[in-house]
Amino acid sequence: PIHDTARRARFVLLNPPAGAVAGNTWQRFGQVIGMHQNVAMAPELTLHEDRLFSADGAVRQISRRIYAETKDLPIISPHGHVPPAWMSENLSFGNPTRLLLTPDHYINRILHANGVELSELGVPVTRTDMTEADNRAAWRIFCAHWSDFNGTAMRYWLTDQLVGVFGVTQRPSIETADEIYDTIQAWIDDDNHRPRALMDQFKIEFIATTDDPCDDLASHAKLAADPTWTGTVAPTFRPDKYLEPAAAGWNDLIDRLGEVSGVDTGSYAGWLAAMENRRAFFKANGAVSTDHSHRDARIEPIDDAEADRLYALARAGRISAAEADTLRRHFMFAQARMAADD
Repeated sequence: PIHDTARRARFVLLNPPAGAVAGNTWQRFGQVIGMHQNVAMAPELTLHEDRLFSADGAVRQISRRIYAETKDLPIISPHGHVPPAWMSENLSFGNPTRLLLTPDHYINRILHANGVELSELGVPVTRTDMTEADNRAAWRIFCAHWSDFNGTAMRYWLTDQLVGVFGVTQRPSIETADEIYDTIQAWIDDDNHRPRALMDQFKIEFIATTDDPCDDLASHAKLAADPTWTGTVAPTFRPDKYLEPAAAGWNDLIDRLGEVSGVDTGSYAGWLAAMENRRAFFKANGAVSTDHSHRDARIEPIDDAEADRLYALARAGRISAAEADTLRRHFMFAQARMAADD
């Protein structure tokens, strides 16, 4: 990794992107200038046909047989973060950074842990101010940190995407960053690689998105009403933010929940009714699951009187961290009960 970094640093200092200024990411590469001047060419990226299979020969033979019998079956994807508008509007993926880096919080975490500012990667994904130069700069940063992904699941799926989908064989580095970017951009610009075409090419029979309880699910409704659409894109109810009463902005979210559901959320009973209302709306629009992610998986009911008391404290902005955890775990129990009712 040090050899690679030094080689990349020399290239960047000689070929900085337009607009690079002192103090930004590009300056950081200068810290390793002069290290290890002679570096061998990096090997090409390849996909081994037995990747992820057991090292045990007998087990590997079984794996090969099972894979051969299943690899061409339709894909059923019960969880994902694909924006439904990609399919309803058949949108272009834009550019390599916007497709592969900006929305991927796993990749962003590795890069941020190695000194990269999230803003340099286009985060948050809702930004609209990233220029072509900014996107290329972000891609160069990613390629410069390729070795930081060694041994991670991200390295596996990135390699699988680069080689298996985009036909890239160059190992990412500062020297190859622009060429790889251009290869992926050409792939994106091909209309045969718009979302609807890829649903067919990848044989994706079902895919679930991840959606806020207050979402109007307009993209899902548009797909359902489109006679030319043959796939299935189902919404998924993701209420995490509405179950964290100590989080900043929680009261605003609960107010919004009340507005969208038409239910007064001033009481715990109102919160329950509003959640039931939105879950019913999601179910009517094709949802078949919910998705939850919290600091712990504890689901612990409390009696209604205590729930009312803690909820009132939360609405008043006076709930403690420990009390908020107790209420959240009760909220999760309520979600489990609603799932059983669904």
